[in-house]
Amino acid sequence: MKSNKEILDTFGKLIVKEAFDNQLSFIKNDIKDLALTEGYMNLFKNMSETQKTEIEHYTSEILKGFLFDILRIFEENDGFKIIFKEKNNQIDLTEISEMLKAEPIIENGWISRYSTYFKNKS
Repeated sequence: MKSNKEILDTFGKLIVKEAFDNQLSFIKNDIKDLALTEGYMNLFKNMSETQKTEIEHYTSEILKGFLFDILRIFEENDGFKIIFKEKNNQIDLTEISEMLKAEPIIENGWISRYSTYFKNKS
């Protein structure tokens, strides 16, 4: 059976790569490409690099807040669980983490360790 740290790290990598980075990748495109995106042309057409940097930061903060709130639901509502299952063993991730909801966003947390965009920048 994997250690608690290995389980949390594996889950963290999935959360960051498959959710956080996947969603953030859209806003990380070049302004000229974003300006061609139907539904967003007016937003990006006259955007400066400074404005784009600010919207990238804003988007990452929204995504971090979303991850925090989703994981908080599992911590605060006993009826919902995030279970790691290996063979016949099951482990509730909220029981092996001191504060699962903060794992993505704390200093040296999942985002700072596993994100393509923020690795080693926290």
